Amino acid sequence: MTRSHLHLRAKPGSRGALLEALDRFEVIVALREQPGFLASSVLVPLGDDDHVLVEGSWSSPEHFERWRMTPAFDETLSTFCHLLAEEPELSVYSTFDAIS
Repeated sequence: MTRSHLHLRAKPGSRGALLEALDRFEVIVALREQPGFLASSVLVPLGDDDHVLVEGSWSSPEHFERWRMTPAFDETLSTFCHLLAEEPELSVYSTFDAIS
């Protein structure tokens, strides 16, 4: 399994608007249609009012990379980039071990 982490840093005081934009543009719904997509979460840390983490689970690195290379990926980022204080930071991980 492959995990993607998209770290978003909202402009001060704009995290609520960023979360609304993610919801309004149905970012998670768009992911659901992608081959190899398994799950996603939007996380907000306690104690950091400007950070948002969009976490995704994918069948393989290739499935994630195919999504990242689609025009829809760039279009999705462009819908809320005006709310960001800095460039999004993307990290991709291979799952070594997990328990549930």
